[in-house]
Amino acid sequence: MDNNLHELVFIFDQSTEIEKQYTDAQKGFIALIDAQKKAKTNTNVTIDVFGSEYLNVCDGISINDVKFADELFPLSGVCPLTDSAVKAIDDVGIRLNRTYENCRPSKVIVTIVTFGRDNASKKHTYDELAEIIRRQTEVYKWSFFLLTDFSINMEKLNIPEDNTVIVKKNETDGFKKAYEELNEKITALRDKISSENNTQ
Repeated sequence: MDNNLHELVFIFDQSTEIEKQYTDAQKGFIALIDAQKKAKTNTNVTIDVFGSEYLNVCDGISINDVKFADELFPLSGVCPLTDSAVKAIDDVGIRLNRTYENCRPSKVIVTIVTFGRDNASKKHTYDELAEIIRRQTEVYKWSFFLLTDFSINMEKLNIPEDNTVIVKKNETDGFKKAYEELNEKITALRDKISSENNTQ
């Protein structure tokens, strides 16, 4: 493993539930990416978006190469959460398995962003996704975060409460505050890992 490399994976539900707060949500995420560029450890980024279509925006690229269009991602009225999250996790796992070991990130941090209940998955259930998250956490030491608005039960996904950020969508700066909190949690985890690696 490359102890000087982490990978951040973001799995986005582009639900119409956030249509009125779309710009705020977009600004919040871009601010998080900008903040993570300042990390002491090198950073790769994967971004997957799901809705009526599944879109891989970037796949394990340097955070410094991440570019955003004026309109970040298209909104959708459907939410295939479990199918999309399983695919995203599996795709990253397969890619890393095909990567030389000394080029693999020492830590993979996955954030699921969702605001609707799954209403369109056809292949995978919550239980299956939760089991995959448990396996990746225990066997491969991945970490998982969840950014949501209470419409999904964190316990269903085997994601710790401390790793969950609740967006208060109706509050002014709700998304700004939520992404700032998420950034603080991710940064604290990365700093802890870097400190541990430096003492080994």
